[in-house]
Amino acid sequence: MNLEKKDSEAREDGLPAAAPDLVEDCQRELIDNIVPTLGHSLIPIVGLGGSAGSIAALQEFFHAMPADSGMTFVVVVHLASDFASTLPEMLARCTTMPVSAAEDGVEVKPNHVYVIPPAKYLAVLDGHLRLTTLEHERGKRVAVDLFFRSLADSHGPHAAAIVLSGADGDGTIGIKRIKERGGLTIAQDPEEAEHDGMPQSAIGTGMVDWVLRAAKMPQNLLEYRAHGQDLRVPPEEGPPRPRASEGILEEGEAALRELLAYLRLRTGHEFSYYKRATIVRRISRRLQINGVADVPSYLTFLRTNPGEVGALLQELLISVTNFFRDRASFEAIAILVPELFRGKEPGDFVRVWIPACATGEEAYSIAMLLLEHADTLETAPGLQIFGSDLDEIAIQMARKGKYPEAIAADVSEERLRRFFAKEAGSYQIRREVREIVLFTTHDLLKDAPFSRLDLISCRNLLIYLNGAAQKRALDIFHFALRPHGLLFMGSSESVEEGSQLFHAMDKKHRIYMQQPASQARLPILTGPSTDLYALEVERPPGRRGLPGRSFDRTASTAIELPKGLEHLSAGELHYRLVERLAQPSVLVNPHHEIVHLSEQAGRFLQFGGGAPTMNLLHLVHPALRVELHAALLKATETGLEVDVPRVPLEVGGVTRWVGIRVQSARELAPGFLLVVFETRETTPEEATGIEPLHQPAMRHLERELEMLKIQLRDSLEQYEANTEELKAGNEELQAMNEELRSASEELETSREELQ
Repeated sequence: MNLEKKDSEAREDGLPAAAPDLVEDCQRELIDNIVPTLGHSLIPIVGLGGSAGSIAALQEFFHAMPADSGMTFVVVVHLASDFASTLPEMLARCTTMPVSAAEDGVEVKPNHVYVIPPAKYLAVLDGHLRLTTLEHERGKRVAVDLFFRSLADSHGPHAAAIVLSGADGDGTIGIKRIKERGGLTIAQDPEEAEHDGMPQSAIGTGMVDWVLRAAKMPQNLLEYRAHGQDLRVPPEEGPPRPRASEGILEEGEAALRELLAYLRLRTGHEFSYYKRATIVRRISRRLQINGVADVPSYLTFLRTNPGEVGALLQELLISVTNFFRDRASFEAIAILVPELFRGKEPGDFVRVWIPACATGEEAYSIAMLLLEHADTLETAPGLQIFGSDLDEIAIQMARKGKYPEAIAADVSEERLRRFFAKEAGSYQIRREVREIVLFTTHDLLKDAPFSRLDLISCRNLLIYLNGAAQKRALDIFHFALRPHGLLFMGSSESVEEGSQLFHAMDKKHRIYMQQPASQARLPILTGPSTDLYALEVERPPGRRGLPGRSFDRTASTAIELPKGLEHLSAGELHYRLVERLAQPSVLVNPHHEIVHLSEQAGRFLQFGGGAPTMNLLHLVHPALRVELHAALLKATETGLEVDVPRVPLEVGGVTRWVGIRVQSARELAPGFLLVVFETRETTPEEATGIEPLHQPAMRHLERELEMLKIQLRDSLEQYEANTEELKAGNEELQAMNEELRSASEELETSREELQ
């Protein structure tokens, strides 16, 4: 493998020559997919990243750090590229550890300090430092991010990332990778930092374990490492057998089971389908962070510290990704994008699903590829991209579409200009991209999947799931894809050889094609819940159960149904009979949109011209509209049942009296309303004696209200269009401001070094 060539290739897209995911790409076969991480015998490395104002913090840090900590320290700061740095000499006066400028290929040693040279990118690969020439960054600062990513991929839980003073967002993406790989993340207290941009940006990710003053960091690092050597946690390979003499679980195992049950109760998420080793290691990291020795003690800590539940949940969900992760793989899928459009008419859609989309970067990356190809077509089909994840916080961030400046390491200059709007300290996804991507919370293994898909991009999710869950996920993907649809997986994931569901189109880049089956079926979820079998812990003998046989499935009496209805359950038969015998009814939500209607309710509805709608007031027969509107408003305001006097209505050539009853669902479904239509036929005498109901004033007011709504909508659209134009006008000014700020940082760093 020619790494020198891999690093030094010139790029015309403005991206750094050093691949952000160099280690993940070069050593994908060595990365342990449990956390994932590389082994447990590596030298712990602490990466310190900063910019303007960070030198004083570095001096305080090394003054307080003992010379025999057993850790390696690598300093990555933004240095002026036009003269030699004196930073190694400055730090050498603060510590007795050897301090030197990093050299390409040097093997890292414990109790040593390595400082990045000017005009270089720095990475760590296979226990050695790697240097790459720094091209002109055009105002971008990504050196800290690139180092943190390589450190995370090469050292996993033996890595620690510290973000110090700086005026930009460099390091923000890197600490997310450190967190993903099980490492420790620290940010300097913004109140102490001379420039709080970098620490604040890191803290805003929610991935920072500690926020500390520089002088306090060494002691916390030493305690963290010491706690890691004293942890007492259940084995990763599986739970021990219960002792037959006592019939109880080992204390730590029982506490682990109870912990997961408590987490499920508090958050609604279960982790029974995660790899056991992943769960044990992630919980172990929380023990280290909080200075707790064993799982029973941590369970007590979890119950008495409400904020820890959310921290543990984030630890297990691992909502981390970045734009175009693994450049080569995204270049490979980009080549196949035209196949997704083949045979599509302007009224068709290219549909894509990204399960475990985290904070949205992968979904937006796919959206950019589709939009770029769509622009080359004379008439392009519509685009629909669905991003789903368990983490509600991550989904909210994805919907906002706002990302730190450090994404410049992953997104080309052309794409930054086209698909992003530059804002102060961040990039905002433009509306044209956001409009084709829908984000939602969704459990891949529990909820119904999206369907009729042309592409599923599920990268770096299956590595965390056990074998049964992986098989179910692949079954779901096969069902959801159209015939010959594409499945795009992560660099450490694959479909087993000889699979009847998928065959490899590009095995190196993990791209597979769906193989049509004779009959596509959605697999039914089977397996234990977290409550009963968390981490496959066996129920101990002699455990008390519920008395009697009323809860025994095998003891239930079979119900025989008439011939031809064997496929129906008794509940479904009951529901059908109620539907047939009851009065026609409609269930509507708080916006008066139809959620469900009975079989006979369609007689009172009719579709008119214009755009389709599910609003009951637009669909109901015009003769009933005014009275129904008033009844809905009154039922919503009072919460009481509202009856409307019967009015004459001709249905199918027969005049009938129609009454309306509106009833609130109350606590069963707050805001929902049930509308029941009560009818009976009229006699000729009744029909001739009925006077038509005229309410011209109310109908006139309704027309005026509709006109006002249209005018308001037009005004809002015009306002949003003007806002977009103003944002576009400010982009050039913001870009110039970033260049000036970058030059100011270099002058600030040079001044500090001269002092």
